[in-house]
Amino acid sequence: MHTLMMKKFLKTGAMLVVLTLAGAANATGVSGQGTWETTLLARDLDGNLANGPEAFYDTALNVTWLRNASANGMAWSAAKAWAEQDHFGLSGWRLPTTHVTTADGSCDFSATGGTSCGYNPDSSVATGSEMSHLFFQSLGNKSFYVPGTTNVQAGYGLTNTGNFRMQSADYWSSTESALYSGSAWFFGTPDGFQGYSDKSETLYALAVRSGDVAAVPEQQTWSLLLIGLTCLLLVRRWRAS
Repeated sequence: MHTLMMKKFLKTGAMLVVLTLAGAANATGVSGQGTWETTLLARDLDGNLANGPEAFYDTALNVTWLRNASANGMAWSAAKAWAEQDHFGLSGWRLPTTHVTTADGSCDFSATGGTSCGYNPDSSVATGSEMSHLFFQSLGNKSFYVPGTTNVQAGYGLTNTGNFRMQSADYWSSTESALYSGSAWFFGTPDGFQGYSDKSETLYALAVRSGDVAAVPEQQTWSLLLIGLTCLLLVRRWRAS
């Protein structure tokens, strides 16, 4: 069964009796939820502190996430191209990777799921997927089901964005399916579900970059630096005359 269809099938019955438990649709940074306040360090990439950070350095994963995760839904190839373009003059961006633990790429798409897929996939630093770690560990969000059970969790979904511009939607991964060449892995922020889908589906995209990025000095800093260099040159000319 198509993974997106399976996801909807697994949730339909439970949602009929727990609609009031659904996660918040418009989430913001929730203090005290997850590790984001200490492990996601703001990075200013455009030199303008007034409009907030453009990225966050993830100290746990040693990657830098682009803040804007609201890129319009697009097919996998378009999402990959969007992520890999230069952002704020920096190259090396990409879609997040999905860690698949089975050699053939097979997966258990039951409610409890396996380590690579389904609800509550592995989110550890060493063996988990990048989006899974961001969702569960950094932001402290919950999946639709209580881990290891078919019981629905209260407060599931994207309740905390950690100040990302993030949608409650399915996000593409850069990892292609080993079972089906026309499919790629994704992670769903509405319910903490990880699986693979046909590359023609229109899902969202979030760009990430390995390592940290140097903050760009804001315009006022550049101006002060230029003034300082000019004064230094004038002093040298005066001494030489």
